Amino acid sequence: MNKEDREKFFIEQEEKLLVGGATFSEWCTFISKSVYDAFINGADLATVITALACIETYFRTEDSSSRKKDLCTLIDQYPFLDADDHQDLHKLRKYRNRWVHINAPDDLPILFYEEEFLKEAEEMAFLSVRLLLTVLFSHPFI
Repeated sequence: MNKEDREKFFIEQEEKLLVGGATFSEWCTFISKSVYDAFINGADLATVITALACIETYFRTEDSSSRKKDLCTLIDQYPFLDADDHQDLHKLRKYRNRWVHINAPDDLPILFYEEEFLKEAEEMAFLSVRLLLTVLFSHPFI
């Protein structure tokens, strides 16, 4: 997708998911701007990694007892998402971990299958935008 299509997707997701009002920390606001910039400009891995950073920040700033919990636990314990969203967050977390926690990577797969890696990264970027907005707007006030 081009830049305009990505921006349209982002705005459509916001309009679809925002019911009432939403408040979150300035940290989340700051990080979410980077997610938007990365996504619109096609930086798919940056979108995924930054979106999950924002989601984790949201979980931690919404509940002070969550400060020492890992992301997996935070996802499991967040009450304002349905089972599918919890499952998708874990899928995204595992995907992110494949890129962030690399131990002696084998370069051959990415050399031979770069297009497949790019396609998967794009799919996960779209998922991460949807999940980020779902989480940020999951507990609206009216």
